[in-house]
Parts: sequence; structure tokens; C-alpha cells
Amino acid sequence: MTNDSIDQAQPILPASVLIDTAPATDVAPGIVRRGLPSSGPVQARVFDLDPGVTWPEVDVHDRDELIYVISGELLDHGRNYPAGTYLHYRAGSRHQPRTESGVRILVFGPDAA
Repeated sequence: MTNDSIDQAQPILPASVLIDTAPATDVAPGIVRRGLPSSGPVQARVFDLDPGVTWPEVDVHDRDELIYVISGELLDHGRNYPAGTYLHYRAGSRHQPRTESGVRILVFGPDAA
């Protein structure tokens, strides 16, 4: 049995988007944000940072932020986080990430970002 056989008169399908086709917004030189389908107080976004880029200011968290490194390598707090790494920044934390190689990260966090 597959999920395709679920008996629903009118199924509610998930929202989907290919990340590279999601609308892109320049955040700062070398940083692009793509908003993904999400709702409520937590939003999903993908950020692409070009090689050699540092986030323009210290990012202070009043709520938790979750990051998954999709590709490349994120550098933060003197540590390297390669593709496949999951990070949980707790409320009250602060950081100013950067990358030498370029990085794509998936971020789940507060709506305002």
C-alpha cells in the first residue's frame, strides 16, 4: 500500500517548490535569500552565501533558529560545519557566520529575518 491509495475525496496536497526557482532576494552583497512555503511563527528560507562572504552583522536570536547545511561549508564560532550538518541556535545565542568555499543553508526561524 502506498500513500497514493489514501482515500480522500479532495486531498490536500503539500505546497512544493524547487529551491532554485523560488523568488530570490539579495540580503547583502554575496548573500541571497529564497523564501519557501511555510506559515505561522516559523518560516523556512534558503540562504546562499558566495565564497569569502561573512554575514554583515552579528545575528542575535530572541527565539530558536535551526540550520541545515545543504552544500558547502559554514564557518561559525571558530568551527567548520560541512554539508550535512544540523545546527540548533537557542534563544539568546548570537553569531556571525561566514564561508570560505560558499555555502547553501536551510534555515527555520522566526518570521522576521
